[in-house]
Order: sequence, then C-alpha cells, then structure tokens
Amino acid sequence: MLRLNKNSRKNGNIILVIVIAIILIIIFTFAYRAYLGLAGNAYSKCAVFLARGGGGDKGFNDLIASGLYKTEKDMKVELNVNSYQGDDKNIQDASFFLKQKYDLLIGVGFEYEELFSKLSKQFKKTHFIIIDSSVSGKNVASLIFREHEGGFLAGAFAALVAKGKPIGFIGGMMIPPVERFGDGFVEGAKYINPKIKVEIRYVGKDPAAFANKEEAKKLAMQLYKSGVLIIFHAAGAAGLGVIDAAVASKKYVIGVDSDQSHLAPKNVITSVEKRLDVVIYEFLTKAIKDGFKGGKHNFGVKERAIRLSNLDYSKFKFITPEVEGRLDKIQKEIIEEKIGVLKSIKNLYD
Repeated sequence: MLRLNKNSRKNGNIILVIVIAIILIIIFTFAYRAYLGLAGNAYSKCAVFLARGGGGDKGFNDLIASGLYKTEKDMKVELNVNSYQGDDKNIQDASFFLKQKYDLLIGVGFEYEELFSKLSKQFKKTHFIIIDSSVSGKNVASLIFREHEGGFLAGAFAALVAKGKPIGFIGGMMIPPVERFGDGFVEGAKYINPKIKVEIRYVGKDPAAFANKEEAKKLAMQLYKSGVLIIFHAAGAAGLGVIDAAVASKKYVIGVDSDQSHLAPKNVITSVEKRLDVVIYEFLTKAIKDGFKGGKHNFGVKERAIRLSNLDYSKFKFITPEVEGRLDKIQKEIIEEKIGVLKSIKNLYD
C-alpha cells in the first residue's frame, strides 16, 4: 500500500486550494457579468481603422470615438483602443495583427473592405465591424446606412429655403454611401420643386479626397460664385473646406455626419446627422450583453440613425414653422416608406 508523507499531503492540499480558488474566481466572474447583464462577448483589445482625415475631423471619426468611449463608460469595460489610418503599412501585414491579439476590429469606411475580407478569414475568432461597406462572414458585422433618406431631407429643406435659386452638392468621391447622399439630395429637392437646378461636384477619385480641404473649398467657391445659395457636403474632413467657402462667400451650407453648426453658426443652416456614435454604441452593448451577430445591419431615419439637426428659427429667419412642418411630414412619409424614389435608390445600390 502506497503511503503519502506529510510533505506530499501538504503540497496536495496547496494545489487543491489553488484549483478551488481558480474555480471560484471563474464562477464569480461569470456571475458578476451576468449580474451586469453581460452574457455575451467581453472585448479587451480593439483596433479602429479610421476614415481619411483621422481624428478631429468634426464628423465621422470623432463620432466613432464618442460611441466607443460611451460604451466603455456605460458597460464598465476597457476596450484599449488603438487607431490606424488607411495608409499605415502595418495594416497590410497579417502577422502584425497576430502579434497584437486584437479581439475586435472596426473599419470606418469602404476602403477597409478588402482588408477585412482577408483578415476575417484568417482570424475567425476575432470579431470585425465594418461601416459603410459589406463583408461576408459570421464574424463580420456590416453596418450600412440609408444615406439617401438623409440626403432627401436635406434636398427638400434646401429647396424650401432656396425658393427657386440653384443649390449644390459636393461629395468626397464616387462611392455608394456618398452617391446615396447625393441621389437623395437631388430627389428631395425635385420633390419640392421639380424645376430647381442642382449642381453636383466631387472632390477627387480616391480616398485621399476626403482629406483635401483645399480642393473642396475651391469647388465650393466656384459654385457660390455661379449663384448657388446652399451646398450640402458629404466629403468628410474635406467638407471643412466647403464650410470655409460658405463663410467667405456669406452663403449657406448643410453639414454632414454630426451637427456642424458650431463651426460656422451664421452659415451652417442644418446638418444631416449620421449617428455613428449611437449605432456603434448600441451594436456593441448588444454584443457585450447578448453576443455578436454578424451579417448586414441597416440604419436610417426610422432607427433614429439619420436625421436633420435642430432648426434655429431665431438665427435664420427664412426657417419658418411651415418649413419645419413640411419636413416633419416628409420624415413621416420616409418612415412609412411612402416615397417611391427612395426605394429605387436603395435598390440601385443593394
């Protein structure tokens, strides 16, 4: 019969205590997460691939940062976010991400479609979120906005205010999200005034266009000088150049992504808010609570993800209660899917 000496029994007891302690820690962790309602995914390291223009763009990228911060604060998690730009050489190297051990990657914009398609197949346990584009895979969530609905509201508003004078649209480059904004803007204006003239311009032909403020300002100045009263821009950070042109020309501009009225209070008459902060926050909180869900997720006026910013009667006398009443009616028609041309635009890009 094998006999254990005192030291062996003592070591065995220590190991047993350690094992029990580890089990208790695991049980407590899961119980605490359940108490907080966190039965889904716990993220600890996140990489965000920013749209061109980087942080401080007063729009797209800043909204994502705001949504991530709110997620950390409200859900009591630390995402440990690192940011990258599209021209960063490291992001083309799969081994770089293997070393970093990210469990969540977020791509802000279409230019990360190819990269995320490749990485999501290599790192199947990592979750990917891509905005304004679509990538297939169970571990990829594609967040798509119905920008044409916001563009339609902006076009209707511009036509109501312009009262027959020409209006304009300046986009960053010809990609589906920007073109949807532009198409919606034209159709919204024609919905109010079929004869209104709408000028369309694009800053460039590659992603760098979204950071080219000088070219955007040049295009806007040309349009204002030609008689255009209001320009709606969907040009990312380059749109700041359009706002500068509005100030210099003493004319009006409709901002995009966030409420940009503070950038030029006398010139920005409204903005088409694309609530990336709300969408990324709500998606991540659901993922943390209930688990990650891949596939396409669509957002528009109905989901409160697209809207016009508040209209200021006191600042702009031409914004009357009648104008707001007309816009409220149009917004209701959008939610109830009563405007046929919006369905046609959606089908065009699906």
